[in-house]
Amino acid sequence: MDLTLLFSMFGFAAISAITPGPNNILLMSSGALYGWRRTMPHLIGVQIGFQLMMLMAVFGLGILVLFLPWLVPISKILGAGWLSWMGVQFLRAAWDHSRVTSKPKKAKVGRPFKLYEAVLFQWVNPKAYIMCLSASGAYIGLSSSTAMRALVIGAVFTSVGLFASMVWMLAGDGLNKYLTDGRRATVFNLVMGLLLFLTAAIIVGYSPKLPT
Repeated sequence: MDLTLLFSMFGFAAISAITPGPNNILLMSSGALYGWRRTMPHLIGVQIGFQLMMLMAVFGLGILVLFLPWLVPISKILGAGWLSWMGVQFLRAAWDHSRVTSKPKKAKVGRPFKLYEAVLFQWVNPKAYIMCLSASGAYIGLSSSTAMRALVIGAVFTSVGLFASMVWMLAGDGLNKYLTDGRRATVFNLVMGLLLFLTAAIIVGYSPKLPT
């Protein structure tokens, strides 16, 4: 086991997992709107979906993206489309709250993600598959055994990713009690909607260099 590569991978995983992205923004918004308990299936689904993708990349199935490059723009469009749709829901909720003149109601946007929806979302999340392809290619020297390499990479990204996801979810949960005020709920939904649109625009405009 190459310890230098292992420590390098921890750094890469930590930076990749904690920085803003579709998963983190959605987890924070779900934590704020529904609380951490109702968001747990979403968080678990993110981890399962990402690890399945990572395993496929390590065992070589991720090479399909390299041989079929047209999958990249399709995935980007699907991911951006889904995020834009979510953004519209937040903006609609902000508009509805701004029109409420009676007793303020707690902000609600649909329902939290179900576990299987969070799993499936990873397949239209460009940040997720770019991380998987990058890690599986960059850290191939960790071990000559593919199974051992998959185990180590999976363990590192699971531990780091779980921590990062919980940070974002709990940060949102901390905002939950403030959203009983109609004005605050309006601002929150407006900000989250704009953030999702911004993330969608970045996804469409970003052209990463995939590992060869």
